[in-house]
Amino acid sequence: MKQLAVSLLILALAGCVAAPEIKSTFNPAEAEHITRQGTATIAGQAFLRRNDGVVVYGAGSETVLVPASTYARERVAALYRGGKVNSFVPPPKNTDPRYEQMARRTKNDGEGRFTFDQVADGDYFVMTTVTWMAGDWRQGGNLMEPVAVRNGQNVNLIMTGQ
Repeated sequence: MKQLAVSLLILALAGCVAAPEIKSTFNPAEAEHITRQGTATIAGQAFLRRNDGVVVYGAGSETVLVPASTYARERVAALYRGGKVNSFVPPPKNTDPRYEQMARRTKNDGEGRFTFDQVADGDYFVMTTVTWMAGDWRQGGNLMEPVAVRNGQNVNLIMTGQ
């Protein structure tokens, strides 16, 4: 009975997580490096390991490359709370549409692999989703990795949330 009460409390609290509010203003000039053609490639693979040891890939998920502006840094800090996995925090209600427009998107292959070509030097966030169902419950979450492209050097990521 005590275990049931604790489980119900956890579920109730998880449903109470409020969407964060972003206080800074999006400045397109801080994000403009994403519009330039560079020579670097950011490539990677996204996956999570379930509690039973089975690896689940981000197959078919969208991966997003976002320039690391002040606005993006605040948004990522609110969503990921100092970590690299977001399982319960809903996206901000007040997302500036220009933030969404100044991002690049690609679709992961069947093994969760993704590639962004012709990336200019600058700081970015790479974000994707790895989820699966356990009964009626969605498991997994959103993954984020900060990336710095310097001198046209290619970047290879393994996104596991660690």
